Amino acid sequence: MLPLLELIIAIEVGTVIGGLAVWGLFLLGSVVGMTVVRRQGVAAWRALTSSVRSGTPPSRDLADATILILAGLLFTFPGFVTDVAALLLVLPFTRPLARRPLERYFRRAAADQVSMRSAYVNRVQFGPGAPGAPGAPGAPGATGPTAGAPGRFGAGFGRDDVIQGEVVDEGDGRP
Repeated sequence: MLPLLELIIAIEVGTVIGGLAVWGLFLLGSVVGMTVVRRQGVAAWRALTSSVRSGTPPSRDLADATILILAGLLFTFPGFVTDVAALLLVLPFTRPLARRPLERYFRRAAADQVSMRSAYVNRVQFGPGAPGAPGAPGAPGATGPTAGAPGRFGAGFGRDDVIQGEVVDEGDGRP
């Protein structure tokens, strides 16, 4: 749908300003887009490394850089609709509309990473299944089929439990 819309608009604009001018605008948009992507990619990397060093979540800087990289990518696609969308992402007074959801996403992702790392450190420190290790059977907050159960085979089954059964052969070669 978007390529068709872009084509229709390009044809309409081309009838007014000429086909060569439309191609020139597309080329200019691509050059601007590549420049924005390159500059903001470097800025995003710097923001990420500095926030990792300082131990703070890089939510705002990383969100801004991500938005500007997206805008640069939209500029590189030939078309006027994508260029207008990119322009809306580049302008400082419209960027916060896209930044807020990204900031929330980056904060949640950072919090998840912290909780995953602490769980990993506790697991390495205590060992898998050790009392007090996160997710260990019987540990506070343990969930899943082995919560509160000995062993690792599910609720109520340990290594020493024996389950008796019978194998039935249907006679047609199927187990």
